[in-house]
Amino acid sequence: MPRANAAAEQSTPLEADWIAAAREMLIEGGISAVEINPLAARLGVTRGGFYWRFKNRQDLLDHLLADWDATNNLSLIKAAHPPGTPLERLQRLIFLWIDEIGFSPALDTAVRQWACVDKQVEKKVRKADELRIEAITQIFLDANKPPEEALVRGRVVYFHQIGYFTLGVRETRVRRLELMPLYNQILANLD
Repeated sequence: MPRANAAAEQSTPLEADWIAAAREMLIEGGISAVEINPLAARLGVTRGGFYWRFKNRQDLLDHLLADWDATNNLSLIKAAHPPGTPLERLQRLIFLWIDEIGFSPALDTAVRQWACVDKQVEKKVRKADELRIEAITQIFLDANKPPEEALVRGRVVYFHQIGYFTLGVRETRVRRLELMPLYNQILANLD
């Protein structure tokens, strides 16, 4: 679509604004809620403003999925990697999940629900799960656990946490911190 003038483009919300609003809509109502007209209304602009930033809805959805990958996946993998001892890295990962800074459980759950109706998204979620489990498994390998044991421990830690989010378990940060030593002892045993 040709662009009429630079002034109109500058008054249109930035790409990041559209993605942030689409993320909120995905979390609130699922993928079917992420539509151009309601999105434009949420941002206080016309539908035409959308086309200053994106080719079509699928372009926006591709950007939304890339945003999920850049935030939730990369932050989780980064938290699990050195520097630090295996225990420090596992605790860093746990704090990422507890504090929800750099990782959004609500977004992760919404993307998983989206994957139930979109095969391409499902493939990306499966790949993300593999990479996440691999990163957590590496923590246990670095703690000198045998490869099979490290894999199972990595899976148990990951499946536990994803289940926590998917089931919508609600506990205060204080309570989660109180339980953290027990979870560490039972799930990880790195002390």
